[in-house]
Amino acid sequence: MEDFWKKASDTAKETLDKASEAAEQAAAAAAVKLGELKEVASEKFQELSEKAEAMAAEAKAEAAAKMAEAQAAKANIEAHEGGALGYLSDKAKEIVGEVKEEANELAEEGKDFWQKAKDYVAGEDGTKDV
Repeated sequence: MEDFWKKASDTAKETLDKASEAAEQAAAAAAVKLGELKEVASEKFQELSEKAEAMAAEAKAEAAAKMAEAQAAKANIEAHEGGALGYLSDKAKEIVGEVKEEANELAEEGKDFWQKAKDYVAGEDGTKDV
């Protein structure tokens, strides 16, 4: 019986040693994987930080440009003889003039189109196609 208990004890000790060794290997592999994950996460974080900084710089530059435009508009308004109302009135007149000019161009293009359509329908000899 003592022999049985000794074999059981030895077997248990071997099993415990193997389990302990497997646990150490698993822990080492997990530590390596964790290190790799930390490295990848750090690289991604750095990449995202750089992108965020670039976007912030771009937004800051755009905001500065818009601010410069607004300040220039403000200076134009202040320098205008009629003040803000006179400035806006002149701008509105300028826009209306541009719209009228574009409308006239479109009307001329429309006339050309209809003339070409009439010419096409009339045919080369001036008679209508039947």
